[in-house]
Amino acid sequence: MDVFGDVLLEQGTNVTFEQIQRLIERPFIAPRYRLSVLTPNEMVDYVIPNSDIVLGSISYSENYQSGQRRSLSVTLVNVDGRYTPGMNAIWVNTRFRFDVGLQVGNEILWFPKGVYILGNVDLTRNNSEKTVTYQLLDKFAIFEGKMGTLETAYEVEVGSTIEDAIRGVQNFALGNGYILDYKNIIIDPSFSGQKTQSTIRCEEGDNLGSVIGALATQLSAEYYYNTVGNLCFYPINETVNDEVKPIIWTFPGLGRDLHNLSLSYQNEEIVNIVKVVGDNIDNGIYSAVVSNNNPASPICVERVGRRMQPTYTEANIWSDDLAHDLAAYYLRKASFVSVGFTCNVSFNPILTVNNICEVEDEFLQLYREKLLITSISFTSESGLMSVQFSNTSDLPTDTAYIENR
Repeated sequence: MDVFGDVLLEQGTNVTFEQIQRLIERPFIAPRYRLSVLTPNEMVDYVIPNSDIVLGSISYSENYQSGQRRSLSVTLVNVDGRYTPGMNAIWVNTRFRFDVGLQVGNEILWFPKGVYILGNVDLTRNNSEKTVTYQLLDKFAIFEGKMGTLETAYEVEVGSTIEDAIRGVQNFALGNGYILDYKNIIIDPSFSGQKTQSTIRCEEGDNLGSVIGALATQLSAEYYYNTVGNLCFYPINETVNDEVKPIIWTFPGLGRDLHNLSLSYQNEEIVNIVKVVGDNIDNGIYSAVVSNNNPASPICVERVGRRMQPTYTEANIWSDDLAHDLAAYYLRKASFVSVGFTCNVSFNPILTVNNICEVEDEFLQLYREKLLITSISFTSESGLMSVQFSNTSDLPTDTAYIENR
């Protein structure tokens, strides 16, 4: 079962979306958490017992962006030293999977929340306890950290099939008998067979994340790992089209699930014009300027005047249309910062970034407004989620201006 752009429940789960909604709407919910240690090819090796997870120590965050979207930290009881990092135990490059759950009778309905790589580790010993805290990084860190650093320059030649080039990056050998990523990519069918329009070159000391980003730019795609560890590529034009996204949850004005709703105007961060300039390709430079001319937006040019972001320079832009798509995308992302809603909501595993909720609040004059989720965080201590929204009616809609070559 999917939500827009991600996996809500894995295949084979015999439950409907309506049944999940009824479970979440119960008067009392006791969230469950599961942390699994994975093999290098991401099969479950073993599940860390809940009794070994320090109460209230799990901290999760998810942000709407390409590349690394998620992060997780957890503290474990380490009395016998079983979680102390070591070559024959949890060690550099160990992968984890995190799930949250809802109790259904004697069963638990599990919702995947990402695959992670071991980051920094802190061991603590005092007179009463021994613990270890793991900072777990989004799986995309395999391309951006030391594992993904290039020893020599790396090129993807013009005319290369982009899907094959992505798989080539996944298949980079680590030198210990394993490769970076064994799992299949998920790439939108509209990208099938597309080829690079210019050569991509990254120098020694750059990282493979830059290669992935350059390939995604030539596709005009968002890229990130989904909740079950597949690298995904979806068209920007689809990911920004809020009209096609279902409403995954409604928070009524008198409901019990919405807490401490606030509205923030970051006036110094307001942007309503973005320019993107490409590289010199075929003796021409491609570029585009887009502006927020949506009269319903409180930060449109008509209301607050021109407020421009520094020009984005993207070497892998090979057409005016591609420059326009990226400029519109960057303008939309900049608008999230300018006007945003933040609130605490009751624990809800359905909520996922870049999906839509309806919210009612008389004080803030929200009348079943469609709000886009831009950030989610929670801890296992409070039972609440902190969610950031952007009102879709405030976002730019008229971005039709394209500069000519």
